[in-house]
Amino acid sequence: MGRDIILKQAGHYMADGLKGFLARLSTDDPETNGPRLWVMFAISLFLVATLNWYAMVREPSIVDVDELTDYINEVVKVEGQLISWVEDPYNSGDDRLDAIINDGTGVVELRWYRPAELPPIGTNVTVMGDVIEYEGRMWLQAVGAGAMSWDKEDIPDAPMLAISDVALNPEAYDGKVIQLEGFLSKSIAPDVTFGTARLGDHPNYGNSNHQIGMTIHSATGEWIEAGSKVTVQGVLSYQQRELRWNLAVQGPEIGIDRTHPIEIPLLDWSSQSTWMYSSGRTVDVAGVLSIVDNKWELSGSSGSPLCVLPSEEDLTMADTWNGKAIQMRGRLVWNTAVSSWCLDKAEQSNPALVATSSIDDVLIMLSANPSAVFDSPGQHYIVSAYMKYALEPSVEDESAYFADSAGYTPGWTSIAVTIPGPRSTWLEAGQAVVANVTVAWDDENMRAELLVHELTEGEKTSPMNLLWSDGAIDWGYDKNKIVRINGLAVEENGTWFLSEPGSDKRILLDAVNNCIGLDEIHVGTAMTWEGRLLQVEDSESLTMVYSLSSADVDDNDNDGLSDALESAFGTSSNNEDTDGDGVSDRQEYIDQS
Repeated sequence: MGRDIILKQAGHYMADGLKGFLARLSTDDPETNGPRLWVMFAISLFLVATLNWYAMVREPSIVDVDELTDYINEVVKVEGQLISWVEDPYNSGDDRLDAIINDGTGVVELRWYRPAELPPIGTNVTVMGDVIEYEGRMWLQAVGAGAMSWDKEDIPDAPMLAISDVALNPEAYDGKVIQLEGFLSKSIAPDVTFGTARLGDHPNYGNSNHQIGMTIHSATGEWIEAGSKVTVQGVLSYQQRELRWNLAVQGPEIGIDRTHPIEIPLLDWSSQSTWMYSSGRTVDVAGVLSIVDNKWELSGSSGSPLCVLPSEEDLTMADTWNGKAIQMRGRLVWNTAVSSWCLDKAEQSNPALVATSSIDDVLIMLSANPSAVFDSPGQHYIVSAYMKYALEPSVEDESAYFADSAGYTPGWTSIAVTIPGPRSTWLEAGQAVVANVTVAWDDENMRAELLVHELTEGEKTSPMNLLWSDGAIDWGYDKNKIVRINGLAVEENGTWFLSEPGSDKRILLDAVNNCIGLDEIHVGTAMTWEGRLLQVEDSESLTMVYSLSSADVDDNDNDGLSDALESAFGTSSNNEDTDGDGVSDRQEYIDQS
């Protein structure tokens, strides 16, 4: 500030002297009536030189982040901690890096074009740039190597810790830079500029005693396989929305232990609905290879064929492998062009091939930087998620919710989606889905939502067992779901009810056609019924009542005798002719009744 005052005073003295000189030039004195043009030209050169000198001497002011609104369109400096950065944030090929600086009064984004070398996360840096404000958003904008500076003593000491150390006392490391060694829970794609993963203390994610979530800023530049042993450095913080501790790390700085062996999973053809959990991973798959019109497919014991994207080396073996049983290794990816899983052996850069991500990745992007997501309205994401509620068949687009887990858990998070129609089947609550989505803004409800372009249904959850003692309020949480309940079917004036044995509690019973539970040998027996729990209007009482729709009893072997009666009769519910005498279990039950 003192230097600025001195410079301003010097500027005033210079201006006063120049003013007097110009006054003399403007008089009618014959001594000054000469070639004034040359004099004015000399003065202009002097003024330009003076202004250039002032600009070189005067350095930008160091300001706090919370005061930046007073410096719009000015060049300023900010001193703070480098907490994250993303290189080429939109994968557009720009020579640009976005860095986040925290000075204690707030955080500011530095958009740095033609950036130079960066220090580690947690370093105290000084950044310089123009203060830009556009449509309510504000950032610093700079070009070239001089935009960020730091000294060696500004680089933090990052202690190497075990994940269990952090688990014992995470508050002790809150806001600090630490290093952790562990194993990745999922594969990380090379071009994802903002992603998430978990770091565990065991190569098999399910066997980890401790694990911590990570937010990965900036693209890694290479595939990092699930189960890889890595060393990461980042800032530990508590995420209030997720109710968990999280480590913010930089993708290019993840250290990989190349000597650690990585377990390659073998895909199970009978559990294709679970393949999404191996998405993006290098996997093995065995099947019969068929090549027709240059289209490669592997077929297994069940399920849909798996398309194969062969490598150049594979192409030379086409005639040898065609029609033979073979085991192949490649990366499991979702092919949006044909809406199916593919084994990518060519590792080609193809926008139609996308490694699915968790719905958490999109939710975190929306939470961390929603404006950046909306800046790319046409960006497609392939996400794996779960249906929050059951959704009935519809011929029109339908509103629903995706959730990050199959059922309620602490920190359960969901987002509104629009699912296109028509659909002929129910989507069940808790059902796994893989969806091709874009992010949009819902003006009517003032919220972000996902627009589903393609939807692949996955594994459904097991039906919920209802108890009569739970009551109507608790049952409301399972409305529209497939449920199971033990009850006695009774008829009253042509209407069937399912009642609790020995009490007056009952609900409407809407059984499937030809339901064996309502025939002469089953009526009067309490059995477990399975159906969809609906709420319907009772025209007599003008109230809403529960109904078990499309209901049926268990009959695993389809012999017309329910599992409940088979258990009481002593026959097998897995064999329609338990004793092998050529007479079905149902007929034997009838004969002995």
